[in-house]
Amino acid sequence: MAIRRWISTIDSHTAGHPTRVVTGGVPPLRGDTVEARAEDFRARFDPLRTFLLHEPRGHAAMVGVVMTESTRADFGAFFLGSYKYLEMCGHATIGLAVTLDHMGLIGASEEPTSSFTLEVPAGVITVHVQRRDGAVATVTFENVPAHVAASGVTLNAGGVNVSVDVAWGGNWYGLVEAHAAEVVLAPAGVSHAMATGAALKAALNAKITEGGIAGVARPIDSILFYETQADGQGVVSRQLVVLESNKFDRSPCGTGSSARLAQMVARGEIELKQPIRTRNILDVDFTATARAIEGRTDAIEPHIVGLAHITGEHRFVLAQGDPLPDGFLCR
Repeated sequence: MAIRRWISTIDSHTAGHPTRVVTGGVPPLRGDTVEARAEDFRARFDPLRTFLLHEPRGHAAMVGVVMTESTRADFGAFFLGSYKYLEMCGHATIGLAVTLDHMGLIGASEEPTSSFTLEVPAGVITVHVQRRDGAVATVTFENVPAHVAASGVTLNAGGVNVSVDVAWGGNWYGLVEAHAAEVVLAPAGVSHAMATGAALKAALNAKITEGGIAGVARPIDSILFYETQADGQGVVSRQLVVLESNKFDRSPCGTGSSARLAQMVARGEIELKQPIRTRNILDVDFTATARAIEGRTDAIEPHIVGLAHITGEHRFVLAQGDPLPDGFLCR
């Protein structure tokens, strides 16, 4: 069988959401920064993204990571989505950290901790890996600053009338209280949540494009439905992130949790340095804490703690004569 292309990856999942780290097969990229090399990849090699992330090798929710050099940090990486490129991705950062540990690139397994810096298109972040009995026990990343850009935006779409806060956490989010949107934060509620979230996202982005929201100039990436809960251990934000009509985040979402922290601090619902748990619909948690940024009162530094697990090592090939060489997605 003639092979036209091969790409090797290490796959993992973070609280249920997949990450596919490319370990070989990407041609050299041009540019002086990670952001520039991501743009070069987009311009010249975007079919590699769809080859890896779309069916039949992937699916709508698959996220990829391409490693590259950095002059500003220990490692560089950019994130591939099934529909777009991401400036930052929290669950994939956790997956990447576990993958780098699996490859032996961030310290010996007997070391209790390892830390590294990572340049991504959104900026430079710091990542800490804690080990127990030779295995990764937790991954913490100190995210780019998060802030609320707009509050109380009224939307009537998808059969609901809701109030939306717009916040940045490495990506842009519309934050919507789940009950108000008639969304149930459980696996059985996902289909309805995706339909409602997609309608709200379209309506919010139309309003942003028209210049109708002061302080917000860029379209949002996702809708985050949330419910604030509490138990004996403290505050829980149960949440579900809808990216597209056929795509939701299985994890609690690292950048979404960052935006949620910024919202809760701005509302006075939590204090700085007060840890909360952000919980997905599968009842798996991240721990999220807002830290102060010296000289700034308009933003917080999110610290997100989670864990990923390796699911496989792969060598994907494109065989001569494959009728779907770039893959496909069905909405």
